[in-house]
Amino acid sequence: MSGTYFFIGNLPPAKRKILIGKIIKWFLLPFGLFLLSWAVVNWLDENKPQPSERPSRVKLHKVFVHKAQQTSVALLGYSQGQMLPKYDLEIRSEVAGKIAKLSENLVNGGKVSKGELLVQIDQQNYQLQVIQRQSSVAQAAQQLIKVKAESQSAQAELADLGRQNPSDLALGIPQLKQAEAALNAAKANLAIAELALARTQIFAPFDGRIEKENLTVGQYINRGGLITQLHGTDIMEIRLPMTSEQFSQIGLPLDYYTDHTRSEFPVNLSATIGNQHYQWQAQVTRVEAAIDPQTHSLYAVAEIHQQQNQQQPLLKGLYVNAEITGQLVEHVTSLPKLALRSNEQLWIVDQNNQLQIHMADIVQRTPGSIIVKNLPDQSLVITSALAIPTPGMPLLPLFENEQLAQLGKSHAK
Repeated sequence: MSGTYFFIGNLPPAKRKILIGKIIKWFLLPFGLFLLSWAVVNWLDENKPQPSERPSRVKLHKVFVHKAQQTSVALLGYSQGQMLPKYDLEIRSEVAGKIAKLSENLVNGGKVSKGELLVQIDQQNYQLQVIQRQSSVAQAAQQLIKVKAESQSAQAELADLGRQNPSDLALGIPQLKQAEAALNAAKANLAIAELALARTQIFAPFDGRIEKENLTVGQYINRGGLITQLHGTDIMEIRLPMTSEQFSQIGLPLDYYTDHTRSEFPVNLSATIGNQHYQWQAQVTRVEAAIDPQTHSLYAVAEIHQQQNQQQPLLKGLYVNAEITGQLVEHVTSLPKLALRSNEQLWIVDQNNQLQIHMADIVQRTPGSIIVKNLPDQSLVITSALAIPTPGMPLLPLFENEQLAQLGKSHAK
């Protein structure tokens, strides 16, 4: 320092003054500002306002809930099957001949009524056969009359001669039996000819639709030749495969068999054709007697009548979805399918708005819901997700319309 003072002291007064000013500007002034700032910061820190203490708030997890309501529910069985006619047959000719007449409705897709004439085969040959058989019957009848007269004459003659115990041959009994048999044979041949004549006209055995035909007037058809494929439109049947568990759930007996009008198991059928959605009402009439060896399923057969579904067409081969209404169960609850968690659990909001985990006692599963029992009425069942569900965690229940659930209003306040 003495050297510094010596150095400053040796400077001329003007330079000395400039140097001292620079020392104050670059060293003493910043140091003074630092001390002032430090003092201000300490004062502010010591005199800062203390924050007021606020009560801690518990974080509530918002969840959507569904209010459970106990009710009586008819259990449903779901299946699908193909609509097939109850009456479906090939109509074949029982006689041979040339086709003389065809019905205008005998076309693929044509509709025919019961008793309608479909085909008429040329009758001329069969009419002549009937005439011939009638002649044979007349001859046999005349011969029988002659033999009877001869037999009676022989019996009278033998009686006049006093013959005792004449033989059957002498009485003409064998001749009489032969004449009677000949008459019966002639009548049988006449009946066969008349039957063949009647079979030249082929009628529709029931109301139905034509599925196959390939005939023209003048075409020769052999005996047994195919006339048409006809299926009835009044009654259709649908085979509905189900598991034994489904049969048990809806209460359908495995040996069920009844009439359509007495069935206790209605069926709602539905199908979509193009942009049109169709529905039909049917009834389960029987359960088939054997289990399918390939699928191990049982088949319930539903019957649908056109009279009860006049507005909707019944189409052979159409695949339909079936909803079978089964037995009625009481004190059960229907819940959205989203309410069911893994391990068959339900998440419940209790009266304290806390999470409780309830094991679901499932009665039946449907495509969009589940039916459970032993669930308290008016329970709030959670349908939304929770990241880490923990029993007792606080919740803020909301209905799906985003209104606060009644039990959650106290927390909202």
